[in-house]
Amino acid sequence: MRRDALWLVVFGLLCGLLRAEPFVAGFDRFHGAEAGVEGGRLLYNELGCVNCHGGSTGLPVRRGPELATLAQRARGEWVTAFIADPERMHPGSTMPRVLHGVEEGAFVALRHYLASIGAQSAAKPVRINHVNASRGGVLFHMIGCVACHEPGKDFVPPDGAPQASDFTHRSAAFPDLKAKYSLASLSAFLLDPLKVRGDGRMPAMGLEAQDAADLAGHLLGYEGSNGALAPQVEPLVMDGVLVEKGRALAETGRCASCHTLPRATVPGVVALKRNEGGCLSVEAAGSAPRYRLSEVQRAALRLFLSKKDEPVAPVTAARLSLQALNCVACHERDGQGGPDTARKAYFQGDHNLGDTGRYPPPLTAVGRKLRPEWFAKVLSGGNRVRPYLQTRMPVFGPAADPLVKLLGGVDALVAKTLPGGDDTAGRRLLGTTGGAGCITCHRWGTRPSLGIQGLDLSNIGQRLQEGWLREYLLNPAAYRPGTLMPSFWPDGKSFNAEILGGDTDRQIASIHSFAKSANGEPEGFPNQASGEFEIVPKDRPVVQRTFMEGAGTHAILVGFPTGVHLAYDGQRAGPAVVWKGRFFDAYTTWFSRFPVFEKPPGERVVQWPQPGTARFDGYRLDARGNPIFVSTRGGVRVEELFEGVENGLRRTVTWAPTPDFDPAPAHPEGVERVEEPGGGPGRRVFTYQWK
Repeated sequence: MRRDALWLVVFGLLCGLLRAEPFVAGFDRFHGAEAGVEGGRLLYNELGCVNCHGGSTGLPVRRGPELATLAQRARGEWVTAFIADPERMHPGSTMPRVLHGVEEGAFVALRHYLASIGAQSAAKPVRINHVNASRGGVLFHMIGCVACHEPGKDFVPPDGAPQASDFTHRSAAFPDLKAKYSLASLSAFLLDPLKVRGDGRMPAMGLEAQDAADLAGHLLGYEGSNGALAPQVEPLVMDGVLVEKGRALAETGRCASCHTLPRATVPGVVALKRNEGGCLSVEAAGSAPRYRLSEVQRAALRLFLSKKDEPVAPVTAARLSLQALNCVACHERDGQGGPDTARKAYFQGDHNLGDTGRYPPPLTAVGRKLRPEWFAKVLSGGNRVRPYLQTRMPVFGPAADPLVKLLGGVDALVAKTLPGGDDTAGRRLLGTTGGAGCITCHRWGTRPSLGIQGLDLSNIGQRLQEGWLREYLLNPAAYRPGTLMPSFWPDGKSFNAEILGGDTDRQIASIHSFAKSANGEPEGFPNQASGEFEIVPKDRPVVQRTFMEGAGTHAILVGFPTGVHLAYDGQRAGPAVVWKGRFFDAYTTWFSRFPVFEKPPGERVVQWPQPGTARFDGYRLDARGNPIFVSTRGGVRVEELFEGVENGLRRTVTWAPTPDFDPAPAHPEGVERVEEPGGGPGRRVFTYQWK
């Protein structure tokens, strides 16, 4: 992945050479071809013009990153060079050259001042247990990073590499990450970007600490191993004179207009210049910030400024807000946005669900689709209902909070009120006994569906608004073309005239009502509670394949009539879990095409220590049905026979006697163990007892 990460940096630098203007993803994709007022409004907000010149754009506030921890986050030399020329150090940067025409030492002074506003600490190495850059490369390409950033040319997604011609819009380029970050500081930033960039333009991706370290390792081309010491950025030894000089420069440059600075007064509004020499000029005069704007960007800003004082329509504010936060990189709304053909290859999930199993849902009418309280939790990182999508829904922080009210108002639909629902009818309609068979493809709470595992329907009462549910059920394909969801109310007519007299509105209201009541489950699920599918070993041991916690996806369960049972891990070639009591309920394994990881249903569950390196070579049953598991360890064939005894198991390990070889069998802790005498060369016998 090292070449991959390097290519990303080179690509970003090339983009900077070819297109030097500030990069605003929403403008570049939706307004870059022709100047317009809407594009100018977006630029006025995203380039920070509004922070100095005032007014209200109606869009999420755009601020600069937090500077109190800059000295611990970024390398000093990079900071100095960035302040001097942001575009050269980060192609596409939206920060202008604020200080120009000053001596080179001024940038060093400003760096000393910025270092002084945060806590300084001695550089301490950070122990990162393991950095897997290859895994980080997979994360980068599969969780959604490539919706905004360019994919690496050496990474091939599962469905094959896209064609270069399929990339129809540009991506946000990286700076020279190695020059800016250490492994530790980049990991910390990726773990919680909102700490640094509270405006949400770089959202949080829900990473764990190990994810962030692996992703940073990929981006930096890091080659590490267990126990790697990752140094932080070296702290700056500050010079008091330079600190004061830098403080004065920060005031001159009006840094507090976009950044939070301690003890700094937010500068007043700067009047817009109507003559040449201002920010919109090719060469800004005097102290005016210098933006390397394209001609289209200049023209768009001028058009907006000519109408700056006119109120923005809510529908425009909604559309531009989604572009400002780049929600439309992953989501389509009203026929616009979503990943282009090339990037679709990196959106993966459950192919059995068609496009809905791979791509994030449309945002069309989302304001009348989701109930406001549910929508708010989605934006804050909760209420995830599509676990099959590998792409993650980011968290944008407070910048996304206004979307609930804004989209709710824009998308509001004046529709007839649905009549009261009937829970009994709703239960039947969702089920398979005369209903629409929804549970054939959809989960219901902890109950897996009977076929493909669509999203959970048990929360639709809390999640969806009734009016939108009616719209969708009448014509699902109108909302999401290509969906596998059929219409059971084509042209508004019910598929079953016997339920509630075929009244479509009452039937849909009943589905919503039943789900909201949380009163039971749809009809048609096999009766799991009756024990109908519980396997009870009686005369002989029973072997069952499944997924099980602690034994993985290659679990082989063995139930013994004597009451102590075993789960053998066929991937790691060793016993994994033992327990006493009930053996196994096979309902999920037998009725779901996508079983969840089961838990042992009995008591006294004991995890077996992981075996050493081995290769699993299968198993066979002896004349009494007892399993004999076969593996190869250190080039030697090893067989393990398990038999049930009263309140326990007997384990016989055999191998061809080999000099200097010992299978070194591991044993479960907390269980009484006795090694039987008379094992002899190539044979050892153990008995495990549960009291």
